[in-house]
Amino acid sequence: MQWIRLESESKLVKMDRKLNSTRSLFFGLINKLVSLLLPFVLRTIMIYSLGVEYLGLNSLFSSILQTLSLAELGFGTAMVYSMYKPIAEGDNAKISALLNLYKKIYRFIGCIILAVGLCLSPFLEHLINGSYPNDINLYLLYFIYLGNTVISYFLYAYKQSLLVAYQRNDILSNISTVINFALYVLQVAVLFLFKNYYLYIIILPISTIINNIIVSRIVDKKYPEYVCNGSVTSEDLKEIKKRVGALIGHRLSGTVVRSADNLVISAWLGLTILAMFNNYFIIITAIIGILSIINTAITPVIGNSIIVEEVGKNYRDFNKVFLLYAWLVGWSTIALVVLFQPFMILWMGKNMLFSFSTVILLGVYLYFYLIRQTVLIYKDAAGMWWSDRYKPYAEAITNLILTLTLVNFIGVNGVLISTIISVVLIAIPWETYALFKNYFKLQPIKYYIKFATYILITLISGIVTYEICSYIPDGKFGYLIVKILICSIVPNILFLLAVCRTQEFKGLISIAIGIVKNKYIGYSKYNKKI
Repeated sequence: MQWIRLESESKLVKMDRKLNSTRSLFFGLINKLVSLLLPFVLRTIMIYSLGVEYLGLNSLFSSILQTLSLAELGFGTAMVYSMYKPIAEGDNAKISALLNLYKKIYRFIGCIILAVGLCLSPFLEHLINGSYPNDINLYLLYFIYLGNTVISYFLYAYKQSLLVAYQRNDILSNISTVINFALYVLQVAVLFLFKNYYLYIIILPISTIINNIIVSRIVDKKYPEYVCNGSVTSEDLKEIKKRVGALIGHRLSGTVVRSADNLVISAWLGLTILAMFNNYFIIITAIIGILSIINTAITPVIGNSIIVEEVGKNYRDFNKVFLLYAWLVGWSTIALVVLFQPFMILWMGKNMLFSFSTVILLGVYLYFYLIRQTVLIYKDAAGMWWSDRYKPYAEAITNLILTLTLVNFIGVNGVLISTIISVVLIAIPWETYALFKNYFKLQPIKYYIKFATYILITLISGIVTYEICSYIPDGKFGYLIVKILICSIVPNILFLLAVCRTQEFKGLISIAIGIVKNKYIGYSKYNKKI
């Protein structure tokens, strides 16, 4: 059964997981298209209207504030996980108490980020190697970025947790789509009409305020029974502290991998190289962002499944999700490697190109960053952050030491190699061991065999696709379209031929047919809001 069943003696709530995940995927995709395509347009306009160094400043400030956001310590993730069970049990008082705690903690976190951010401001110039635009007040811009980050923590951000826990990410996606579209249109207008970077940036905190107020109003209307009052029990608080303690390292690792690389490139190689690096990385981010829609949509779904289903069923579902990810990630990686340079030539010109060795490393980075997501989704959904709590520290320290060493010898490639090594040799095996040992209670040998098989399929498909596309010259938009068509057809045909006989593929086909036919089991009167 896929619907809620609440009876006097009991029981657990099963959400309509197909409907919720499909709805989140659909509206999440629309939101991602807006939030990825329009910033791409903005980036292009900024380069040609203001200059490449402004892009470097954007990346630098974003990285600094991502680092400051470590103060959140994964508390939001822990709180959402803590809501799964009381929602399934219909315990409104406990959810209200969790919201109250969440509100207090988030305001405290906002104060910490503001204080640390102000303390870091005197050192801004030391994070830039070389010059930055002469007409820019570095500190004023930084304070605007800092204010934009701090605002969310004070202005109802905690209420988003209810929508996430109830698997209603589609509502967040729709609000974000409208607000972001308006934001980007205004920023484009400012760049065209005024060419003023200050006006361009000040729109950011305004859009954040509007977004949070709208989310707050919708949550209040949709879930009026939940108000911020009451206190969590000492046992619940102890569990939350344990999860947050485990998540600190995971947050640290993610920040080092994402943000420290930009800081190192800025401090060692300069804003221009940082801007070039992020011209490439914005495409990586777009691919990660699109596939993250799947994560966002199915993590709470899997969280509900873990509570109400047996482990064997969840293991079978895990293998289906892994196949889906392997296919999408392999296809994305092949398209990235084949199309990167032809696209960059048309977009930015040959003078803004990195070498093809950097493209290969970007492809390897993307593949291993994404292929591990199936394990991470199940770990997050099961709240298993404590089981590999030391892994993030090992990963972050290894990555940082290698980055600081190799950037001096091989520049940007050294940064990428450092990240790949830390992910492949530390993160992936550690995360996999933790999930299989503590939840599935299985040896991961079959998983690794599938992993190696998918890598081999991707490698063969990539070589074939690249060789076919090598006969088509670069430099014209029509040629790029032909390569895109080849990258859309050849890898998918080869992957289909390789996996079409597997049980996982047949399972995915059954799910797809069910979605198309829209055979959802109806809600009961108790789950209309879910």
